[in-house]
Amino acid sequence: MRIAMIGTRGLGASEGGVERVVELLAAGLSARGHEMLVYGRERCISHEPVRVGGQSIVTAGFGGKHLEALTHTATACWDVLRRQVDVVHVHSPGPALLLPLVVAAGLPTVLTIHAPDWRREKWSRPARLALRAGLSTGMRLADRVTAVAPHLARELERQFGRSVTVVPNAVEPWRIGDEADLRRWHLAAGRYVLHVGRIVPEKRLDVLIDAWRRAGLDVPLVVAGGVGEAGYARRCRRESPDGVCWLGAVRPDVLDSLYAHARFVVQPSVLEGASLVLHEAATHGRCVIASSTPANREVLDAAALWVPPDDAAALAEAMIRCHNDAALRRETGHLASEHVATSFTIQRMVSTMESMYKAISRGGRIT
Repeated sequence: MRIAMIGTRGLGASEGGVERVVELLAAGLSARGHEMLVYGRERCISHEPVRVGGQSIVTAGFGGKHLEALTHTATACWDVLRRQVDVVHVHSPGPALLLPLVVAAGLPTVLTIHAPDWRREKWSRPARLALRAGLSTGMRLADRVTAVAPHLARELERQFGRSVTVVPNAVEPWRIGDEADLRRWHLAAGRYVLHVGRIVPEKRLDVLIDAWRRAGLDVPLVVAGGVGEAGYARRCRRESPDGVCWLGAVRPDVLDSLYAHARFVVQPSVLEGASLVLHEAATHGRCVIASSTPANREVLDAAALWVPPDDAAALAEAMIRCHNDAALRRETGHLASEHVATSFTIQRMVSTMESMYKAISRGGRIT
């Protein structure tokens, strides 16, 4: 089969959990003999894809957070129409606004919802309305709809009255991180705390910085992630105490090294579909402290230290406890690693999507 993936930043994108999942999915499907066409945006592609699989196709579009995804999706859709593809897989609600272009051409479609993007704080009211319109369009027109987590699937089924298949994210097995990657920032293995994620309000980096100041730990806090909201990022930097190390966006192989040698990982986010940071930290056997939201608990269940969302005092207390208790870090990290290895496998993700593609390419449809 020839399968087109639309709506991501593309193979080799410098950041983005969706992009890392799509790389894995494309590689897995390619290994099974399918031809993968993954559409992307030239501005976002800064390195060779870590996983081999799929042809990367870059199409034109405008920049800016309100126009980039929509214009690149539009040109990708037009490009798809001139190719012989069997299935078009659209990722996220914004790009789904352009789904009528490919549906009108009679192409089978799958829509995957990775997170409730329409609730993100960075978007203006018109942008949220556009995202909801894209969601509604995709839920109405796509032959199949998937979501990365049960809570998200249940919400969509209640709202739109159609079946949504849960296809959990997956990550690669644990890989040894190179300590040499740490030296450029003067970091030592086991002597830093790690936060990974784009700097946007829903990740609650400001709450983490407040908690970090209260905790007063004698190791650096390392923040790895690109700027998603410039004003919020400036405020976080301005309010951060000494000892916070800002890395910006890092390559996936370097991120592996950061996970592998972190003392523990902190993820205070309050809005996720299924956080890839939790998956990746657990795969590396790290102890994770995270906000106790339904989305986060669906990923790690009992294999993490949970704190109430937006509670800097509780987060500081948990960090002090984790910092001082090596046995707790070791036991929780081991439990997390075992949980992810059995519950979120690449094989399961690839097999589920492959079966879905085959079903709709033969004319199957859920209404």
